[in-house]
Amino acid sequence: MSKVSRSAVLLVVASVATAGAAVQQKARPVAFAPVAPKIAAAAKPLPLSAVRLTGGPLARAQELDAEYLLKLEPDRMLSFYRTRAGLPKKAEPYGGWDGEGRNLTGHIAGHYLSAVSYMWAATGDPRFKQRADYIVSELKLVQDAHKNGYLGAIMGGEEAFNEVAKGNIRSGGFDLNGLWSPWYTLHKTYAGLRDAYRFTGSRMALDIEVKYAEWAESILLKLDDAQTQRMLNTEFGGMNEILTDLYADTGDRRWLDLSYHFEHRLVMEPLKRHEDNLSGIHGNTTVPKVMGSLARFIYTGDLGDGFAAAFFWDRVVKHHSFATGGHGKDEYFREPDKLSNIIDGRTAETCNVYNMLKMTRDLFALRPDIEYAEFHERALFNHILGSIDPSDGSTSYMVPVGQGVRREYANMFQSFTCCVGSGMESHALHGFGLYYASADRLWVNLYAPSTANWAAAGVKLTMATTFPEGDAATLTVTPAAPRAFTIMMRRPRWAGEGFAVKVNGDPLKALPAAGSYVEIARTWKAGDKVELVLPKALHLEPLADNPRRAAIMWGPLVMAGDLGPEPARGRGAPPATTADTPNLVAASSNPSDWLTPIDGKPGVFRTKGIGRDQDIELTPFYRLHRRVYAAYFDFYTPPDWEKKSAEVAAERARARALEAATVAYLQPGEMQPERDFNQQGENTSVVRVGQRPGRAGRGWFSFDVPTDSARQNVVVVTYHSDSRRPRTFDILVDGQPLARERFESSSESRFFDREYEIPLSAVPQGKPKVTLRFQATGGNDIAAVFGLRVVRR
Repeated sequence: MSKVSRSAVLLVVASVATAGAAVQQKARPVAFAPVAPKIAAAAKPLPLSAVRLTGGPLARAQELDAEYLLKLEPDRMLSFYRTRAGLPKKAEPYGGWDGEGRNLTGHIAGHYLSAVSYMWAATGDPRFKQRADYIVSELKLVQDAHKNGYLGAIMGGEEAFNEVAKGNIRSGGFDLNGLWSPWYTLHKTYAGLRDAYRFTGSRMALDIEVKYAEWAESILLKLDDAQTQRMLNTEFGGMNEILTDLYADTGDRRWLDLSYHFEHRLVMEPLKRHEDNLSGIHGNTTVPKVMGSLARFIYTGDLGDGFAAAFFWDRVVKHHSFATGGHGKDEYFREPDKLSNIIDGRTAETCNVYNMLKMTRDLFALRPDIEYAEFHERALFNHILGSIDPSDGSTSYMVPVGQGVRREYANMFQSFTCCVGSGMESHALHGFGLYYASADRLWVNLYAPSTANWAAAGVKLTMATTFPEGDAATLTVTPAAPRAFTIMMRRPRWAGEGFAVKVNGDPLKALPAAGSYVEIARTWKAGDKVELVLPKALHLEPLADNPRRAAIMWGPLVMAGDLGPEPARGRGAPPATTADTPNLVAASSNPSDWLTPIDGKPGVFRTKGIGRDQDIELTPFYRLHRRVYAAYFDFYTPPDWEKKSAEVAAERARARALEAATVAYLQPGEMQPERDFNQQGENTSVVRVGQRPGRAGRGWFSFDVPTDSARQNVVVVTYHSDSRRPRTFDILVDGQPLARERFESSSESRFFDREYEIPLSAVPQGKPKVTLRFQATGGNDIAAVFGLRVVRR
């Protein structure tokens, strides 16, 4: 049992005070009548259409996204929709994850419809509304051709769902009756239609969405509870959220009722009991489920949904997230507060952060607590901005936080991964949540160059700021007529000594503590100005389970160590030539004592004599692209480093002895060495931890390795400890059993060696090589092999 979170308790307390605002509706209204929330917002974000970004990195990301959206061709995204409905295609389809066969076919059109709807609101550029209107009109033609409300592009989609409706359900993590996460894929189309209705005013989009929901209802109502829960073992996106939103938009209670058919009790019941059951669960499968619970809480006041959502947010942000605001290893949650051993490799998926920010904005609206604004800033200015290359707009699947890592940029016109899709949406939403308002209060949460129109109060706002690199921000207030209200200016937790506020040039003397709001209540007149100084101090942010391993922060910005140019990608590419991440040795834990600003490079610092074996340059994480980098560093005091140096020296001596005794060495996962050693196998693949390749599988793989028939031979195999699943496998030499291994699941992150003595009988005199075979047992994985060495005893 986890401790009850402050966030959950305060959310429910706040909700009780605002409950009772729901409008009673008939079960099946004849006309659409939107439903007011049961839990009224305490602070509503100014509409996306009311905010314009005027400069800075957020505006740059938005511009790049807008350019990309206009380069994409709607008819290509809609091609499979048309052919599935028996209509002729208008253009050749895109490939990648949106391509033919067992793919997420059709998901990109849904993401795109949401994105152009947001971009229309964010920019007012009519080209985006034209795109949205065109896609909606095409989707209507497709739906009409199906004649039953269905609207999908997945190969075999209708047939598979018809089998589901009969109770014939074969469900796994990403597989439902042979399809890859089909409800997840359909959800993107539902969400696109919702957003086209809400942001462009398309009533046609809402009508299509209702018919599509009627088709879903025809499938779901045929299932009993056990069948439904079995179906929900496969990722289904935010279907519970979309149906709740459809209830809100139409007033038809049947859609709210249908949302409970996507209540995955295996995941949600522990969260309602405030149990952190997240370890081992897929991140971006889980966040949308909880977002659906939050949506239901808003429209029903159900306290179980509210507790689950607030508790989940609290646990993810405070116990599962890295300094950048990202979370997860290889897409999955791991143990809370045990992040030190999982920083390396594929961490921090971008879809997860996109969805966490959506939840964060909704939670702030319900309870305007600064903790939500602080996470919004951290995740936005580190991970989300760090996920897009500011030179060409390429977005990233993973934005890793480890040592010697690099970002996973997409081919923007070929791959069409989930994170390409969420990236389309994400960078159109940067203006959403900068400002919130109630009847007599305005919250300024994030500092970005922008203008805003608080229409309900007749007030226009202009924010000029040099943030994130600079430390100045000025808000100019222009009401249509003098008006009394309170402006809530966020004093970030990182804004300590030197923080200052002036109103029309007069300093405010009584300032609240860092991590709270400066409340300025007055009758505002046109041209009034609030000026802030937002000093950013350098500090370390250590991991909870390893105080020696820490991120270097500059205010809210994670500083990344530049380790050199990004190596070539793909199989057969040469290995990285960049140096390893240096250990940092300093008597002081204050980075200001050993970091020096670099002249002519704002926001860039260099270590001074503390790097072993080199000093490094540090740049804000979001700005360092197409480079190998480190976001976490290992710190030592001089006495600790003496002990560590002795350990390193002993290990190097062992390595030299091992090298001297080596008959042959193989680096699995690299094309030429595997060819040289005749790699064979079935159901096997190349994996990587950081820059080191390896070979893993669920079938078998083998290598032909040289031996020294005159001596006793030992095989030294290098494995890695980190795994979400147990690994059981046999090792055979020339078909004869050599060893049986079982490694339990573990979040520890280290390479380690195991030795296997080859019987003398297996290497008769004159035999130059043997075949080593790794073979899975019990349906489990073979532990990835990252090195294979034959040595003389």
